[in-house]
Amino acid sequence: MRCPFCAKSVVGEPEIVVIAGEGPAHSQCYERDVLGQRVFRGLHLPSLALEELYELKEMLLTELNAREQSDDDGIELFA
Repeated sequence: MRCPFCAKSVVGEPEIVVIAGEGPAHSQCYERDVLGQRVFRGLHLPSLALEELYELKEMLLTELNAREQSDDDGIELFA
């Protein structure tokens, strides 16, 4: 069995993933390929217009700030 990305054997390798329709692959090869495609949970980033990317960035920052504030609300300080 060979990795579909690098064509080297995956037999006996400690870190492999099984890709539907492809078979086993080295985890590092798979991760490198996914990052190279710039896809996150079905969102194909290269297909977005620049304005859409900036809007997405603002939405992400807003969500991160909201979550960080809600985490801070749970901390009580006693004097």
